[in-house]
Amino acid sequence: NIGDALDTGVIAAPADGPVSWTAHVDLAEAAAVALTQEHGPGSPFDGATPPLTAPDLLDLEQVASILSDIIGRSIRRVVVDDEEWKAAAVARGLPPMVADFSLGMYLAARAGEYAVSDPTLENLLGRPATPARATLEGIVAAASRPAAGLGG
Repeated sequence: NIGDALDTGVIAAPADGPVSWTAHVDLAEAAAVALTQEHGPGSPFDGATPPLTAPDLLDLEQVASILSDIIGRSIRRVVVDDEEWKAAAVARGLPPMVADFSLGMYLAARAGEYAVSDPTLENLLGRPATPARATLEGIVAAASRPAAGLGG
């Protein structure tokens, strides 16, 4: 969790691998294009749906480095044993099935299953995808704002 990392200075998670950091706003815009434009034969949506991914492939070590640069203090990446991570997640209240599912995402990333970059998203948008750094900057900004209705 990036919020925890900002508080503690540590991203503690199982070993991972590169993941395409694709901004939700880009995916929403691509969905709007897909739903509102005509897509005939030869379009990206004729047949199998292409991966809608940004070009940035980052692992958590790289995320920690970018976060460190954004906030001006060190964020360390600590690799936690899979079973220790799962036990800690369950101890924090995560249901065991959800912990297993979440761990499966780290295992898949570790196996390279999220290391997919495809130009279709940028082609649909007609512009470059939002860089991962900009997405992380938005997360940091949101984390530093007081929650609505709680003063500040």
